[in-house]
Amino acid sequence: MARATPLGYTHFMKFWPRSLIARILLIELGAIAVAAIALPMLLTSFLRTEASRYEQRTLESQAQAIAGSIRAGSAGPIVRLDPGIAGIYASPYDGRAFVVADAAGRTLAGSPEADLVPWRQAPRTTHRASFRAGAFVGVSLPVRAGAHRVWVIVTQDRTGPGAILDDVVRGFIRRYDPVLVSILLLLPLINSALIARLVFAVRAASQQAAGIGSHNLDLRLEEAGLPLEVAPLARATNELLVRLQTSFRNQAAFVADVAHELRTPLAVHRVELEAVEDPVVRARLRESADRLGHVIAQLQDLATLEVIAEDRFETFDARLLAQETIGLHAPQILTAGDDIALDAAPDPVLVRGNRVLAGLALANLITNASRHTPPGTAIEVLVAADGVLLVRDNGPGIAGTDPQAATQRYWRADHQRADGAGLGLAIVRRIMEVHQGRLTVQSRAGEGTCVSLRFPLVGDAAPTSRS
Repeated sequence: MARATPLGYTHFMKFWPRSLIARILLIELGAIAVAAIALPMLLTSFLRTEASRYEQRTLESQAQAIAGSIRAGSAGPIVRLDPGIAGIYASPYDGRAFVVADAAGRTLAGSPEADLVPWRQAPRTTHRASFRAGAFVGVSLPVRAGAHRVWVIVTQDRTGPGAILDDVVRGFIRRYDPVLVSILLLLPLINSALIARLVFAVRAASQQAAGIGSHNLDLRLEEAGLPLEVAPLARATNELLVRLQTSFRNQAAFVADVAHELRTPLAVHRVELEAVEDPVVRARLRESADRLGHVIAQLQDLATLEVIAEDRFETFDARLLAQETIGLHAPQILTAGDDIALDAAPDPVLVRGNRVLAGLALANLITNASRHTPPGTAIEVLVAADGVLLVRDNGPGIAGTDPQAATQRYWRADHQRADGAGLGLAIVRRIMEVHQGRLTVQSRAGEGTCVSLRFPLVGDAAPTSRS
């Protein structure tokens, strides 16, 4: 039982781009947005944590220095500050202050601005303690001086001039954030450029592969500019082309050999059937031999087409080709009771291709129009200035709903008839594929058939590059 696709996944895939570059860029832009928000927040948190640690270490260091200046006296503890510490607190108030207080909360010593500091909110325990009071942070350090215990309380006003850590953090983030975003935005540009270069190489190989057909199987995909991940696919494709080319050649050679081997017994059969005395039987046998000869000729033509190469192309006048082809088949057509006419452009119509194959295609259309229509059919050949050769008749038309199906091998509208193998239009289609042209079949019952061959004009034809 098939598993139902979730509705959310269906909507997601509907808006999810199919392009690899677009997907990578979309993912990277999402990652950039997350990183641009998360990294500054994390960095700010790290900086503030480190700043608080540094601040605590500084306050503890100053408290230890002040504690080292306390001595026991006869009247109680005496505070004699080291000149370095005294100089720090003798300067104008910058947010730093200290107080040395006893257990009763009396001030034994302090900085000039001690009254501005909420030092009384500091804990006075037997162990060093950190505290916070409004915008102030501080350290309370117990000190034993003889029989007395006093506390050194050092504070820092974070809004004061000396508290520059927050300003440093904010300034750093203001400078860091644009640099971070710029670097992050540069990464997808670099990645997209690298990916685009690889994609262009793959696209070029795809276009090269699309131009390979049965007429140019000797072409190979270039592996030099492809990424290492795609190169094995190109190598496998080239190996497949080698096998296909060999198969086509073997097939063509086999068909040609079979057709050649059939010609000898057919020639003997033609000679022997003349000895048949009954004229009706002899005519029927001669007609059967003619049909068999026609099929053998078509097989040979088809075998030749499978290995034809573009280096045998030339420039020729489609008007002259039509004149010569009509002149060659006119006696046969007139004998069958049909009429044939030529309507050609006044100026030469120069096309590029294999003249023999083009003549074969036109001859197939003319003979088909005569063979598959009743006597008295009017056949007209038109040569247009745009390289189109058109053969039309006023016969009964092609049976079936899709006239284009008549170009498939072994197709026959009337399976009761045995006057062909269904290869005529298939050969014509193959010839047009070799020329990279176009075959169009139009037909309506009772209105006749029109078949057009569009060959590339000399100015439009570009030789395919060969490896």
